[in-house]
Amino acid sequence: MKVISMRNLVCFAVEGAICIAIVLLYLSANRGGRPLQLFSCAINDEKSVPISDRMANETTAANFGTANTTEVSLNMLSYTTSVQQNKVQMGFEDILPLLQKAATDDKTVIITSVNEAWATPNSLLDLFLKSFHVGKNIEHLLSHLIIVALDPKAFERCKVLHDHCYQLKLNGVDFATEKVFMSEDYLQLVWEKLNLQQQILEFGYNFLFTDVDVLWFQNPFKHINVYADITASCDIFVGNPESLRNSPNTGFFYVKSTDRTVKMLRYWREARNRFLPNHEQYVFNMIKHELVTKLKVKIQFLDTFYFGGFCGHGNDLNKICTIHANCCIHLDNKLHNLRNATAAWKEYISIPVKDQKRRKKIIWQAPRLCMPSLKRH
Repeated sequence: MKVISMRNLVCFAVEGAICIAIVLLYLSANRGGRPLQLFSCAINDEKSVPISDRMANETTAANFGTANTTEVSLNMLSYTTSVQQNKVQMGFEDILPLLQKAATDDKTVIITSVNEAWATPNSLLDLFLKSFHVGKNIEHLLSHLIIVALDPKAFERCKVLHDHCYQLKLNGVDFATEKVFMSEDYLQLVWEKLNLQQQILEFGYNFLFTDVDVLWFQNPFKHINVYADITASCDIFVGNPESLRNSPNTGFFYVKSTDRTVKMLRYWREARNRFLPNHEQYVFNMIKHELVTKLKVKIQFLDTFYFGGFCGHGNDLNKICTIHANCCIHLDNKLHNLRNATAAWKEYISIPVKDQKRRKKIIWQAPRLCMPSLKRH
């Protein structure tokens, strides 16, 4: 009996030592913090994946299959540090309450952005919001719109006009004045917006981003293919919505939140350094083949017949959903031509539906003040 008791005591001590060793190994792997499941995201057509797991996918998942205990500990430590650094870098957690308030039942929000110059009375923001009121049964979409203000005055003006306003705070950067196309401030602005959009996806929300110089006249969601990862408008549409020969315009695009699209936004942002100095639309156009072949991203392009702009558009106002002041530089030029487009639409809808003959005579005129300004640049 004494032999058996002594043997049991030794076994108990050995097992206890093993347990302590395992606990110490786990704690050493998590110095400075531990992996946190920040948010449990309900993704559309994929299994719900915590953000912390998404962040680890590319850096640690491949190593866990063959790594020894020491390698696992180092990978866990590296992973924890990367999560903390990413959280500090992104820093958009304060937009979560707005996302929760503005989102549709399937967690979709509409996003636009404004600075002081665009938010002043009778400027782009007023025209943009007005288009929802004069548009065809789309006023309700405003309840799902979040306006991102790029400076304090734009934020104050936004709160006067709209319920869902978010101030994007950037130290040492003045985004209050008009940012001329391809200027240094302009480039910083468009890339910072992409940073925010990536975080929105990581929070588990789909988004439709629209520039504030886009007029909405009809509901665009009926044209968005649910099977596509990203749906983008075009400067030039070649006739096939799946053709990569289309020239995308990222001033109006929809992305659904999945693991693949989070990786797509990250890949897109990282590609910036390969194409300096350029804006995010140019870089997207340059890497669209890579996104399809490497990440298996499904891209859909929107027909300019329905989603027109100053680069190209249809003339049937009964079909047009949006009009974008693309291919147009300088605020005054944009305002002039968008006001003309709004006037044409209001004249069109003022005519009784039964009077199709008169309606067909209302044609939106091609912009006159934009193309010369674009050629000068």
